[in-house]
Amino acid sequence: MEVVDELADMPTLEEIERHPMDELLRTERLPHIWCPGCGLGTALSCFVSALMRSGLDLNKVAIVSGIGCTGRVAGYLRLDGFHTTHGRAIPFATGLKLANPDLKVVVFSGDGDLVAIGGNHLIHAARRNMDMTVICVNNFNYGMTGGQVGPTTPTEARTSTSPRGNLEHPFNIPNLVSAAGATYVARWTVLHARRLERSIYKALLKPGFSVVEIISPCPTLYVRFNRKRLEGGDALKYYQEHSVIRHDAKPWEVDIELGGEIICGEFVDIERPTFQNRLQEMYGELRPCEDLGLLHRPSAEVATSFEVEIELREEKPVAAPTRVKPLAVGGAGRVEVRLGGFGGQGIILSGKIVGKAAALYDGREVTLTQSYGPESRGGACSTALIISDEAIPYPHVTRPAVMALMSQEAYTTYHSQLTEGGLLLIDADLVEPDPSADQHVVPIPATRIAEQELGRRIVANIVMLGALTALSDVVSEEAMRKSILESVPKGTEELNMKAFQRGYEYAKRMLAGESA
Repeated sequence: MEVVDELADMPTLEEIERHPMDELLRTERLPHIWCPGCGLGTALSCFVSALMRSGLDLNKVAIVSGIGCTGRVAGYLRLDGFHTTHGRAIPFATGLKLANPDLKVVVFSGDGDLVAIGGNHLIHAARRNMDMTVICVNNFNYGMTGGQVGPTTPTEARTSTSPRGNLEHPFNIPNLVSAAGATYVARWTVLHARRLERSIYKALLKPGFSVVEIISPCPTLYVRFNRKRLEGGDALKYYQEHSVIRHDAKPWEVDIELGGEIICGEFVDIERPTFQNRLQEMYGELRPCEDLGLLHRPSAEVATSFEVEIELREEKPVAAPTRVKPLAVGGAGRVEVRLGGFGGQGIILSGKIVGKAAALYDGREVTLTQSYGPESRGGACSTALIISDEAIPYPHVTRPAVMALMSQEAYTTYHSQLTEGGLLLIDADLVEPDPSADQHVVPIPATRIAEQELGRRIVANIVMLGALTALSDVVSEEAMRKSILESVPKGTEELNMKAFQRGYEYAKRMLAGESA
């Protein structure tokens, strides 16, 4: 008698756990690094769902992203893509489409990149009716760089650069692109996920210049400036209360005012010849680069997966400090300082605090330069200062005498620049120093102190500043305390001063060789 295996046709555990979007997402790069409460995850999911339903050949889909929080999208998609310079996503996309007309080119970026810095490219691509899809995530501010006023910030809305309210009239994106000539224009909030997915689906299949605007919360900056702090789904509740669906609305009727209604819907859906149609009609003898064999073809298949190793830290108490020597550099007349880490650690804020302390309260000359990636959290960032008793003719830092590095990437990138005999502070739990490097390395458990003793990991940078102040004479303790009080968000002064004091005391005990 034949034995039948009843489980033979059952799916494997791997098949059960596989998500429908796994084919299009670089799951090895997840979870994403966008801020909690940000709508970009929803926007990405809607795009992936729409693309999967579209029937498009995924080998002929190219994603072009600009600078900003939205620019991270291309890195999470298992598709060919370009991450471009600020405001230049549409020119890159135009070049792709003209070189290879068979490609479906999608531009995925934010309101600042597309409508402000890249605004001229946006309206002229719409005027030409370039055959591409533009997805614009509008969070009403420059979310990546500190919440500054942007081209779509509503009048009277507060930002970091308009603390009393924006006095300018914002762009109405649907009106702007429809007036310029777009063939399909829609707007939805991230609350309207199913409708948003449907509009992206239509835009992907629509010939010509199609635009989908996605209204998305920026909880870290814009929301905090204008509605204090929203918890959980409060931003979505706000969208539910203020959104009105009107497919019959004219594009010039859908301005967004502070606290006013958000008109959503499909506002434009027309037919007109694309730029490619006109090109073929008038210059039919021309051939794109793809047909002429002028595009580079790599001989080997490019790897499409990346392994990311994440080492989880164990919960353990803060270790007793090891005795170290202080570094006296203030008397040198000039000192270079570099602070490094990843977005979300407050590295840029730390640089501003040190710079303000030295310039305003210690009365010295200071220059400050910053370097960061296209995201608010998770990307590499650093800030470099020159502090001098005399005028500083050039702000470039080359050989810092003092460093505080709070991520492994920052350490790997910068530690070799430390001048001989310099002071290198590292986060004891996030950085593994090179044992072969002959450097004065001081491990400070800044993140552990912030998490376990103060209850807020976000103040680890201030703990590190306390240690830096105690271990060097770059700036005075009094100047640092004043600068911190003036620089941190209102309502967090007490917490930040506790963090500074804890880091300062920890380092002082290191100097004395005492227990923490």
